[in-house]
Amino acid sequence: MPCLKVLTNLPNSKIPNDFVNKIVPVLSKSVRKPEQNFIVVISGECRLSFGGASTEYGAVASIESIGNLGPDDNKVITKEVTAFINKELGIKPNNFFLTFYDLAAYNVAKNGDTIG
Repeated sequence: MPCLKVLTNLPNSKIPNDFVNKIVPVLSKSVRKPEQNFIVVISGECRLSFGGASTEYGAVASIESIGNLGPDDNKVITKEVTAFINKELGIKPNNFFLTFYDLAAYNVAKNGDTIG
């Protein structure tokens, strides 16, 4: 179950209602996992600062996945997700920070049981 978590200082009113649904195809293509496997959460109105500046909109995000992450994969995912965040939320690429977590299956659980 790949998961994208986004924290932003955008007001909730500026986050499109369909954001979580619209980013799933982007993630599916770039992470190379089926759309139905993705979990997406976005939280607005967070207190956020980039280099001490808190007046511009920005976002911090993480992608967790069992596999399909790595040096070459992450470059592709970064370009796709950063472009989407810029287009849909208006957040400049220099105010978007993304981290990746390649999880072992035994560290992920769903339906009361671990995946691996």
